[in-house]
Amino acid sequence: MKLVHKDSRFTIPRIESLHLYSRIVILAAVYGYVLIGDIHPENSIGLYALLGIYTAFTICAWFCRNKKFKDSDLMYILTKGFDAVFITALTRYTGGMASEFYIFYFFTIPLGALVMSTRLTLLLSAGLTVAYVLTNLPTLTAVTPITIVLRMGIIWLFALTVNYVAEHVRRSEERLLKVFNTLNRRTSELEKTHSQLEMVYENSRILAGILDFDEIVNEILKIGEKVLDYPALGIILVGPGDNLIYRGRLVGGYKNTKLKTVGRDAMLLAYNVAQKGESTRILDIDGHDDYLPLLKSAQSVMLVPMITHSKTTGLLTAESPRENAFSEQDEAFLSVLARSAAMALENAVLHRKTEELTIIDDLTGVYNFRYFSDKIGEEKRRAARYGQALSLIMLDIDWFKRFNDNYGHEVGNQVLARLVNVIHYCIRDVDILCRYGGEEFIIILPQTPENEALRIAQRIRAEVEKAEFSGGSGIPTLKVTVSVGVSTFPENGLTEGELINAVDQAMYRAKGSGKNTVCTV
Repeated sequence: MKLVHKDSRFTIPRIESLHLYSRIVILAAVYGYVLIGDIHPENSIGLYALLGIYTAFTICAWFCRNKKFKDSDLMYILTKGFDAVFITALTRYTGGMASEFYIFYFFTIPLGALVMSTRLTLLLSAGLTVAYVLTNLPTLTAVTPITIVLRMGIIWLFALTVNYVAEHVRRSEERLLKVFNTLNRRTSELEKTHSQLEMVYENSRILAGILDFDEIVNEILKIGEKVLDYPALGIILVGPGDNLIYRGRLVGGYKNTKLKTVGRDAMLLAYNVAQKGESTRILDIDGHDDYLPLLKSAQSVMLVPMITHSKTTGLLTAESPRENAFSEQDEAFLSVLARSAAMALENAVLHRKTEELTIIDDLTGVYNFRYFSDKIGEEKRRAARYGQALSLIMLDIDWFKRFNDNYGHEVGNQVLARLVNVIHYCIRDVDILCRYGGEEFIIILPQTPENEALRIAQRIRAEVEKAEFSGGSGIPTLKVTVSVGVSTFPENGLTEGELINAVDQAMYRAKGSGKNTVCTV
């Protein structure tokens, strides 16, 4: 239990100054008594000695106050006890019970009661009463017993009243300070939350302006790390058959955007969140066998669905090594990011489909002439920069006009679509097949010299010749051949225009050589 409350921010300021001023008043009164009072000779030596000691004590108190000396609680109790002893001794040398200096008790005891505990106030008052009576026993008959009782009673009442009021004010002040501290803390948290929320919204708006899928994934991971300060963050997308796939992971500051399947048995919790479309927070995952964390030391987990047009397209998962690390506020932040991420990813998919529509041939499903025009320049520059070969293959269906004239354009379109399948079977994954126009197709072969390009061209010619092209109901199985030309960088041209002109000439040479053949310039 605390005996002295000197360190509390009490309503009455400068308590130490009040104690010093009270001592100065007492000294002034005693010096006045010495100068003009009637001092009994046998008491003079004791009074002068007492006055000298108290004077020295008051000077020391003044010095300590000016030096801002922080005395201990014990020192404070001893100084208040010294004041009480001085006043008691003063009454002894100035008339005993008849002395009026007992009124100085009203300086010492109530002022002490302002900062002392109730227990210490009672103890000091009781000790003072006993000391006062015992010290002045020889003069006890100078006043009536009622006078003594009234003096001590009033001092006790005054001291306890002051102490009660002080304790009440102090408790009220402590409660008020707690309220202020709580208010300041809540205000600080609110400001921090508002600032963080603004950052989340600002970064979410950045997502809306990104149309590349991979860029969006990286930006989401960046927001989770830099803004939300998550030790681990996962981006899970809903794939075909409602299977879940990790599209991006952030663990301990390291990003990983390689695809990774999410096992249903090990991640049943994630599947349930995706199915229900409701967020969840796990305060402690110990004992949970329905979630496989990214972070080995994970204790807390939060999963928030990414929803667009009332459909769950994925999840955002956040993990922390601390138990109960995520609050409702964290869930709200991640939900804001999840909504923005879902919209941004959907926009990226739509943008990619739109782009594909502008560069994909509607009939055959291969790249169109527009895409070829952009891609050939890019591949030629790469080949020139790294000193690599680059080849083109151009092919044209022989007698294609006859198919249209004899069987109609619908059959001709079926022939074109079937031809694309045959060509895809013959070329490599790195090769780029484009429809050049009409029944003409052109293939870009990166890092391919002429001899390799001729081998691929011959394979295409042979496979097309062997293939059967169904014409549909009432139309016999058709046979098709192609004339193929090959050109190579840098042997047949240094610019894309020269390469295209060379492969075009080579293809027409093949047509002029009887068709169903392969030629170079």
